[in-house]
Amino acid sequence: MLIRPETLEMHIQEVKRQFDLISLKEWIDLHRAGVAVPDRACAITFDDGWLDNYQYAFPVLQTYSTPATLFAVVEKIGTDFQFWPNILANLLLHGAKQELERHPIFQPYVNRLTGNVTVDQVAGVIKQLKVHTDADIFDALEQINWRALCTSYAGGMTPALMNWDQLCEMKQSGLVDIGSHTCTHRRLTNALSQEELEYEIVHSKTLLEQRLQSTVDLFCFPNGDYNDLALSLVKQHYRASVTTQRGINKDYELNLHELTRIGLHDEVSCSRRLFRARLSGWV
Repeated sequence: MLIRPETLEMHIQEVKRQFDLISLKEWIDLHRAGVAVPDRACAITFDDGWLDNYQYAFPVLQTYSTPATLFAVVEKIGTDFQFWPNILANLLLHGAKQELERHPIFQPYVNRLTGNVTVDQVAGVIKQLKVHTDADIFDALEQINWRALCTSYAGGMTPALMNWDQLCEMKQSGLVDIGSHTCTHRRLTNALSQEELEYEIVHSKTLLEQRLQSTVDLFCFPNGDYNDLALSLVKQHYRASVTTQRGINKDYELNLHELTRIGLHDEVSCSRRLFRARLSGWV
């Protein structure tokens, strides 16, 4: 799910032409105050805190004075953490299929791959692996010594996430609001205890507020997964939250803690025609 800087620039141009571009925070503030939100209000969000959001997206936002919200995985900012789908993709696309097949978690999915592994095949394996918990997948990757394999097959992995100075710079620009995407990006399902859910949801807010020296009111569910308890905790501690469910939020029926979004990647939005079709629901 990549967007090239030039595609993002085109997106912003189109959004400014077709919609009333506002920040998610402003949208929420207007709604909670009982003030009418523009009929064509549109807000831009980024998940995770990827380094390339700082390197490539932030300059585009600045050029066009575009507000956005970035949801950060708090305890991973400024670390060498890699999301397991990235690790798996790096290994599979650089020829480490046999090494992955040696572990029972990966073997049933990886051994079906034939020939040169493609990005689409990797996406399929990642989707199938989500029947396992994040903890089990990370344990399996540690058991096969993924760092050494990535170095051996692909020359290592570049940093995935931005550091705290970069995150603070985006915040201090006045263009980017920062929200929580949990402490560690674990899926907020029944696989987690109440204590673990509280840690991911409540403690991430505390840590962010300490580092940013400002209130954090917005939350994003990792992978779009959450159970009733997770939703209840988010409602208690945040003014609003976003899901990964696709849809358009109507002001008269706005569910502030289960906001829908439209996900974008270059393949389905790299032209103005495709971008408009994606927003309209055609693709």
